[in-house]
This record gives sequence, C-alpha cells and structure tokens, in this order.
Amino acid sequence: MIFHSYKINISGRVQGVGFRPFVFNLAQEFGINGYVTNNSAGVLVLANGTDEQVDALYRQIQIRKPDVALLTSIEKVVFHTDEKFDSFSIRPSESHSQVNTLLTPDFAICENCKSEMFDENNRRYYYPFTSCTQCGPRYSITERFPFERENTSMKEVMMCEDCNEEYKDPSNLRFHSQTNSCSACGIKLKFTDAAGNIVASTNKEIFERIALKLSAGNIIAVKNTGGYLLLCDATNERAVALLRLRKNRPTKPFAVMFKDIELVESYLLVNESEISSLKSAEAPIVILKQKGKSDLAIEEISPRLNSVGGMLPSSGTMALIADCFQKPLVATSGNSHGSPICSSEEEAVERLSDIADYFLHNSLHIRHAQDDSVMKYSSKYSNRILIRRSRGFAPNYITKSPDILLDQVFCAGSDLKNTICVYPNRNTYISEYLGDLSDYASGQRFETVVQDYFGVFDISPMVLLCDQHPGYISTVYAHKLKSLKPDSELQQVQHHEAHFAAILAEKNLIDSDQKILGVIWDGIGYGNGQEIWGGEFFVFENLNIERIGHLEYYPWIQGDKMSKSPKLSALAISGGDKMFKNHFSENEWLIYSKAIQAFSIKTSSMGRFFDAVAYVLGFEDAVSYEGEAAMYVEQLAQNKFEKGNFAMKDYLDGIELASSQIPVRLLFARIVNERIIGVSEEEIALNFHFTLVKAIEKMADKFKIHTLAFSGGVFQNALLVDLINDNLSERFDLHFHQELSANDENISFGQLSYYQINQKRKR
Repeated sequence: MIFHSYKINISGRVQGVGFRPFVFNLAQEFGINGYVTNNSAGVLVLANGTDEQVDALYRQIQIRKPDVALLTSIEKVVFHTDEKFDSFSIRPSESHSQVNTLLTPDFAICENCKSEMFDENNRRYYYPFTSCTQCGPRYSITERFPFERENTSMKEVMMCEDCNEEYKDPSNLRFHSQTNSCSACGIKLKFTDAAGNIVASTNKEIFERIALKLSAGNIIAVKNTGGYLLLCDATNERAVALLRLRKNRPTKPFAVMFKDIELVESYLLVNESEISSLKSAEAPIVILKQKGKSDLAIEEISPRLNSVGGMLPSSGTMALIADCFQKPLVATSGNSHGSPICSSEEEAVERLSDIADYFLHNSLHIRHAQDDSVMKYSSKYSNRILIRRSRGFAPNYITKSPDILLDQVFCAGSDLKNTICVYPNRNTYISEYLGDLSDYASGQRFETVVQDYFGVFDISPMVLLCDQHPGYISTVYAHKLKSLKPDSELQQVQHHEAHFAAILAEKNLIDSDQKILGVIWDGIGYGNGQEIWGGEFFVFENLNIERIGHLEYYPWIQGDKMSKSPKLSALAISGGDKMFKNHFSENEWLIYSKAIQAFSIKTSSMGRFFDAVAYVLGFEDAVSYEGEAAMYVEQLAQNKFEKGNFAMKDYLDGIELASSQIPVRLLFARIVNERIIGVSEEEIALNFHFTLVKAIEKMADKFKIHTLAFSGGVFQNALLVDLINDNLSERFDLHFHQELSANDENISFGQLSYYQINQKRKR
C-alpha cells in the first residue's frame, strides 16, 4: 500500500466554525495521518494516506462541512515532506502578520446549547453564555486572527476541568470550541438598579427578577454579546411610550423579540422565507405584517405602519429573558437616538441611566459592538431586501471579490448609514453598520473601527477612496489619511456612480457584454456640478459609466431642513404654487418663495419627491427618521395593492421623455389634482408607484437597454420592487441587491467596485 502526503488548502468562512475538529474526525474515519491547522488563508490540512483515502477526505470535506462554514476555494496538491506521521492531530494556528481569510461573524445560539441551558440537570442550567463550535460570539470578541481563544476576549476566561475535558474530547460538540465555558468558570452576570445597587445574585434569580421588573413596566438595559439592548414589555403601551420619550425616538419603529417561532406566528404573518431567516444563524430582525388585532402596543411600536420588526433571541441571555417573560418584548439598540450602541458597563451606565430603570451587565469584553441586522421580503416575489447589514453578516462579503490584483484599498463610504470597506488581500471586508457620522459619538466610532481594521489586517492602504461631498466626515478623514501618507492615491467617487458600481459588482455584471441601465434613486448625493442628485439613470458599457437621465431638476431649499420637512419638498416641486401658501407663516413664505425663484441649488432627488407626495397624501409632520415619509406612501400603496381588482393609472401616460428627464412638476401637479378631485390617498399612492415603474420602462425603451440594475435607498421599498418585477420581468433582466443593503451602506463597497472598473479599463 503506497502512502502519499497532500496539502489541502481551504479558504472561506472556516475559522471559528468547528472546522478543525470536523476535519480531525473525518481523518480518523478514513484512517489518515497528518494534521490540520488554521493559517492566514483559512485552514491547512496535511493528509498522509493512500490516494483513495485522501480523495475521500477531500470530497467529504466539501459534502459534510459544518453548517455555518462557507467554502470559497479548496485545492489539493501533492506535498513532499520528510516528516513522519503516525496519527492525526490539531495543531496550533500558524502565526502570520497578515490575515487573508474571511472573518467569522457572530452566530445565534443553537438548539443543542439552548436545550442544555434550560435543563435543570445540566451544569449549564441558566448559564447564558453556553456556546459550541456552531454558535456564539465570534467577530464581536475577536482581537486578532487566526481565531484562537488567546486572540479573543475569551482569553480572560480560564476553562475549568470539565470544560477542558470537553475541549479535548473528539466526540464532544465542544471539541476545540474556542468560546467554551460554563457557570463554574465563565462569564459573570450583575443585575443592578439605575443607581448601581445589586438586585439579585444567582443566574436563575436574576432572570426571574428581570421578568418581574418587565411585567411591572420597567425598562431594562441588557448587555448582549454585540452590545446593550433596551427591553420593555411590548404589550404595555405606557412602557413603550416611556422608552420612546427617554430614548428621544419619536416615531421610528421598535423591533419586537419573541421567545419562539410559535409566538411570532400568533402575532404576525410569516412565510417560509421569513421563518428561515428568523431561525438562521444570523438571526436578523425581519419586518413582518401584523396578524389582525392583538395585545401588542402597536401604535407605540410602529406608528403609522402595519408591520413589525420581529426577531428571535440570538443569544442565551435573550433566550432566558424571553422564556422567563413569555410575552413579546421591545428590543432596541442600547443608545440614545442617533448614537452608537453601548458595549461596556461604564459606557452604558453613563449614557443609558436616564433611559433604563435596571441594568443587566456581564463580564464579557466586547471588541466589536454591533446592532442587529434588519431585513424584509417583498410580499409577492419574496425578494430579500437588507435594511441594515450588521451582526451575523459583517464583516465579510462572500461573493466575487475583484478579479484583478489591486493595491491595498480603504473605502471611507458615505456619512449617512456609514460602513467602511477594505481590500487588504484577496478578500473584501465590509464593516458592520456604523451609523450617521454627523453624530459625534458615531464619528468617533468610525475612526476607531478604521484603525482597528488597519491593525487586524496589518495594512497601510496605498489607495484611499471617498465620496465627492467635501463636507462629509468620511471624506475629510480620507484626506487626513492622504496627508499622513503623501505617496498614497486618493480618489473621490461620485455618490450615485458608487451605488451603481455596487450593484454591478454584487451581481457580477462588470464583465457583461450587454449595456446595463442603472436606476439609482435615493435622497441626496453630491453631483458632478452644483446639483444635488438623487433620481438618476446611468448606462454601463465597455467599463464606462455615463449619466443619461434623471428626474427633472427642482429647487433645493433650506439645506438639510428640506429632508426633515415634507412640505418644503412639496412647495419646491410645485414651483412655489400659492395653493400651499397657507401652510407657511408670512415670513416663511417670503423666504421660501425667493429661494425657489432664485433656483440657485438644483436637485433631482427621488427621496424628496416621495416626501412631497407624502405631504399631499396626509403626512404633515416633521420627519423624525430617514425614509419615514416614503414608508408612509409605501404603506398607503401596499394597502390598496393588497385589496386587488384595481387598474393602476400611469400619471406619465401620453408623455414622452424627450429630454431623458422624468417631468417631476407635471407628475406632482397631476397627483395634487387627483387629491383635489377626491381620489383616495391609497389609490394615488399606488398609482404613483406604478408611474415610477412606467418611467423606468420608458427610459429603458428609449435607450434600447434590456438589463436593468437598481440601487439606492428607494429600492428598500418592497412594493416598488414587486411592481417592477410584475411589470418588467418579462421584457427585462432585473437585478436588485440581496447581499448588501440598497441604501448608503453599500457606498463603501461601491467605491471599491468603481475603482476596480477604472483599473480594468486602464488595462
């Protein structure tokens, strides 16, 4: 029998997912000697055996890999070595200065660990940090790579004898689990009131006491594995209203946590795709429709909307609280409105003491605080729409990375809904959602995350990419990096071209031989001239991006105030029509009329067009969170759409787009007239959506383009996505974001993709 040695190199999400113990047990099964280890590229297997044995190992690695593992490449090569092997072992990770593998995100607690946690005969009974190779915190506790206990904040927890025996036992689900711990040796809890006084001591007593406090209408700040969450009884209208008041969050919807999928189904309508997402290892918040009337404090949870962001417990801590309380819980980020999520006890006590009545702290050090990810599915076609890409998804981007070798690249992203993107090796890494950088604390967090990434990947980027807006904090920061490293290349990428490049790259369209129409609609973005863009049409052909159309320009007045006040958008688009005069004070009317006549700053914003329509259809309040007015219009239209038996009206009927512009003023005038003659708000809202679909069709036909790609925050509108599919899918090849958010979170990746396109064109 002839034995050979082979190297099997495996890349992907293969660290922190139980891959080495998995390979160890496979090698034992096939009688192979050698070893397995983590390295900078992923996992390395040195297999010594017959060709048949090694071939079997190679195949079964791909077939039987751990559920949470993802392979991007695997190769087997003959390897000549003088080393003799008489067994198979797991070797300590090879130490390398540069990481060249996917980082492992946090995983929701698995059913095995959950069952142990609720078993009173198990030593992990009521121990909320129970985890194994298939679940628990990863990215949130990682300090550096490869993923070994000593490279995480779990190094502060010394395993007891029982945990150590599990760690060494190949038959145990915690064999080589880097997060292994139990109540005897593990992370400690501390439950206090707002003044810091200890309220309860044992774990079981703590969780039972939390349930009592929640039932009494209290707000509790709970340290989860990704940061603090604020909890209150979702059926207690007063408690939810108090949380809104204290958190300074007037109308933005709250997420609701349910103890299990059965409880979700008793309150909300949920389909198979939504159930799959809720129960997935990522455990995101999924936006779901209400199921008739219930005891949820729905008017306080989701003002003006008939949907709720539902979630299942993602950690042992949340599972224990939900089980003890039994009822739905509001579970929202532990912060004041607009600030980053708190991650340390000191930070939480300082920033949340005016919000929370009680605190559940723990001794786990969080290295990367993350908000929960948020998604929804379109009703008719179940298109997945990511609203916020964070815990469970970040920081990897597991699709095609640039197929040409680039220098190390840093992308600063946008200022609203910021993420950063780095390309330090052959993988692309997109950070978790970092927030709005106009908030001071979020700006500080942005800088911390940037430097953290530079440290983790041991890089000093030679290419710096940012937005064209000169006032963006992210842009200013990129220029600062350039000044510190004069030999680096700094390139500013137009906002909407970055959006377009993001969808082109996500859908692997960069090398397409077809012309592609980019429909890029959002609130605002700095244009190439003095305009504010936001309703754009581009064509991509032969590695060139060209703007070919847009919404008709209308005046941009009062700067950022316009995005907060829908009536300003209505006034601007109407051209200062006197029918709106009684909506303003005399002084306001004088100022705004002059600004409209001056027309000094123009915009083509689709977001503000939605705001204007919302105002005409009854949304008369100030906007308290981005997209609020647009969501109101979507809700009205969805209500009408679901009633069926309705012939939709195209407000563009009879109009040719001769100048490649959507005639916003004419459309708005028709919408206003519809309202005057008594057409219902819901009917107008649906017609408005249908008209936008027909505008896309007219533009595609005008330029004879059959492949369409969509990006920008407007395409988080699930009804619009469904209507586009309904009316255009038979004639056009349609591409929507599924792995990335359509909103400004994708700008950092789009900057990288735009740079890649330029480099390919130069070659």
